Amino acid sequence: MEAPTDIDRCLAILVLRRAGCSQDTVASIVRCAKLTVGEVEKWFSKLPYSKAVELCSEAAIKGMIDVDLVPCEDIDKKLLEKIMRITPDIILRHYRQDHLFPLKLQENMDLAVQLHSSMSNISAKDWAIWGLPDTSEPPATSKACLKVWMDRGELVVALAAEQDKRFPLFMTRLKTSFPEFKSYDQWRDSLSDFVDMCWTLAQEIWSKSVNETDLILSPIPVMGKGHLLNVPQFVYEFALDNYDSEKQPDLEILQDDPYRYKLVPEGLPDYIRAIGSKDEIELCKKVTISLNSWYIKNERMGEVKVKAAKIKKRATSFLTALSVVLQEATGKS
Repeated sequence: MEAPTDIDRCLAILVLRRAGCSQDTVASIVRCAKLTVGEVEKWFSKLPYSKAVELCSEAAIKGMIDVDLVPCEDIDKKLLEKIMRITPDIILRHYRQDHLFPLKLQENMDLAVQLHSSMSNISAKDWAIWGLPDTSEPPATSKACLKVWMDRGELVVALAAEQDKRFPLFMTRLKTSFPEFKSYDQWRDSLSDFVDMCWTLAQEIWSKSVNETDLILSPIPVMGKGHLLNVPQFVYEFALDNYDSEKQPDLEILQDDPYRYKLVPEGLPDYIRAIGSKDEIELCKKVTISLNSWYIKNERMGEVKVKAAKIKKRATSFLTALSVVLQEATGKS
């Protein structure tokens, strides 16, 4: 059977069958052929488990019952009481007895949590792309639990969960239980390409900001030298947020002390972009506006946004499967 277009009718069939109705009764209530009832049951029993869980959610069942079954004149009070007791778990346990959830996956719930968190937080603004160390320091870990560093001139991107010695076996079990994870390696390769694209742009903006303002990015104060604190990151993120528009940032220069000035967004005096002498900060403001004008129209920014959307979309099925792992582990703990 091809994927049905009327999901509510399918849910109605599954709910009514689990409420004890015969196929003939169900066919009469939902106004379909008896053969259709059997086909829907067979179709649901063969769905990827994570997809079955997604379709058979508590909210979906409740909404269908309220709209389609409660007003139905063919359903008496006694049957309706049975219907109201049907839960996703009742349906899944009946139709998905073939799905033997590996207990070993539950033992690695912490890895499932890590991986779910990483995939949920993948972003073109991930600060790890700014924190590439040029010393022997360990790579910075981002909100998305990404580790990014240079190795012999090559950009290396790793998910923190992948560094766990249990991860290879954990991924093997995921691929066995959830067919969607068979494309994980392909998604993983695209993630590295995506971060490389973001990093290249970020480093380019960083370099131009330093060269054109003659300010330094060192976190250590240097006497007599201004500091370029947040301008590169600001330009990069502003261009992403406002790509292909005419918008420009509203910046102002405020005196910080008798000898130092700061560049801030208008109305946000504590959000310092750069600090230095008056001449340094006036030049910095011009450079910041100029860089924003250039990158807000730069096609590579548009490519980053498109790539980010694809990465997130392709991760959706993984997140659904991992949610199932976490739900099962919690329910059986």
